[in-house]
Amino acid sequence: MEDNAKIIINVAGDYVQSKYVEYEIANVEPTGIGIQIVNGSKSAITTATVRVRTPKLQTATFTYRFWQKTTMPITQLYQCLLQAKWIAPDTNPDDFLAIFSGENSTARVKWIAKPSYLYGLIRRAIEQELISIPANGKLWQIVESHFVDTNSRSFHNLHKQKESKIAIPTIETMLKILQPSA
Repeated sequence: MEDNAKIIINVAGDYVQSKYVEYEIANVEPTGIGIQIVNGSKSAITTATVRVRTPKLQTATFTYRFWQKTTMPITQLYQCLLQAKWIAPDTNPDDFLAIFSGENSTARVKWIAKPSYLYGLIRRAIEQELISIPANGKLWQIVESHFVDTNSRSFHNLHKQKESKIAIPTIETMLKILQPSA
């Protein structure tokens, strides 16, 4: 149809004399690639992916306060975490011990409980001065360097976690294991 020598477009029952689209995305593929039409010219676009900045992994580890006297409490904590199903059953005990030895290590432990439980355990252990961080280390960077999630990926932004109120009694019981016998 022509009206006054202009093309008339019928869109959902409405007559439109001209169509101006600044940004139009159509034909988006499952990979996120689509076609963008900007004032009549086509260009391929991709959907933006948010990239999480991966902090540099540290080999620095925590130092258990009573490491020089005995490592038995760390071993008992390891067993307690296994029993509570907070760490993976295939966790190597030597790797777990290495994280609290104060010596540089690349050991990694798979944390299968909620990240907030890990946050609470480490935060309270630091507050009670049961473990310490080296002068050149950063608390949460050490945790994120040595603990991975159920998919073996590094944790990110653990410092933003909130402590789980449900886990506090269990965490306190676990930390009593690290207290030296009187």
